[in-house]
Amino acid sequence: MSVKFANNAHSTLASSISTSATSITVASGQGARFPSLSSGEYFYATLIDTSNNLEIVKVTARSTDVLTATRAQESTTARAFSSGDRIELRVTAQGLVDATTPAADSIVNSMIATDAVNADSIVANAVGASELNVSGNGTAGQALLSDGDGTFSFGTAGGIRQLKQFNANGEFSTTSTSYVNTNLLTATFDNAIASGSKVLAVIEGVAGENYHGSWAGHMGITLFDGSTNIGNDNNTAFRSIHASTAANNSSNIYMVVQFYGSILHTPATTTPSYTLHLKSHNASMTRFIGSAAASSTSYNAGGTRITIYEVTV
Repeated sequence: MSVKFANNAHSTLASSISTSATSITVASGQGARFPSLSSGEYFYATLIDTSNNLEIVKVTARSTDVLTATRAQESTTARAFSSGDRIELRVTAQGLVDATTPAADSIVNSMIATDAVNADSIVANAVGASELNVSGNGTAGQALLSDGDGTFSFGTAGGIRQLKQFNANGEFSTTSTSYVNTNLLTATFDNAIASGSKVLAVIEGVAGENYHGSWAGHMGITLFDGSTNIGNDNNTAFRSIHASTAANNSSNIYMVVQFYGSILHTPATTTPSYTLHLKSHNASMTRFIGSAAASSTSYNAGGTRITIYEVTV
């Protein structure tokens, strides 16, 4: 809908009208002074009697000299007017508001000069979801994404949403051939992850082992999310640690190897909780995380780390 104007459009009433009349006939041939109206168009006119009493009406159609009007606009009161009373198209307060308020979808890119609209031009909170053709308000951390058809919706853009790192300097050892929680670290996010997010989990640390009278073997190191092993159940869940720390029965074993591994995990819940687990391939061999096999404070290494990233793709 749009408001119309015409310069100096005026006439007199061809016949009297009551307070409830909605058809106003102007002097013969003078209807053409007023705007022609298509569907949804209108103009404001002012009726004036001989005592200068005023009423503003909203004219929504014109057929030659007959105007169809909605009475008593802009806080004026419907009055009876006599034949010969004046009717004029005047600038009114509501007419100016209507003229300067863009209709929905009426502004296109070609109407806006480059850099004409900046942050200073927009009243705070004036542009919300409905103005951008967006359904709903989204949730914390979501971004506004194009749907590819001129509309937008809230969603999670690709990238890293959260990052947490956990460090421990303790030691843990086991001869278990099943994975055992080291209880060195528990890695969780500060906020629940978004639906559909993945977690990139990275582990770093040092490991040692004890000689058992033959060639040394593998140890298994993995992460659990709750009670679920997110690696696998064999000795190479994250990284296979081989026998480079082995020595003979009479030696003190102070040597350690570094380990590093990562996995891209899809959690079953929005609050995953990761713990570091260790196992030996042979119950006669003790495996260590955070220290060498010889437990001397002069040689313990410590420095176990879990880093978790919430990743959206």
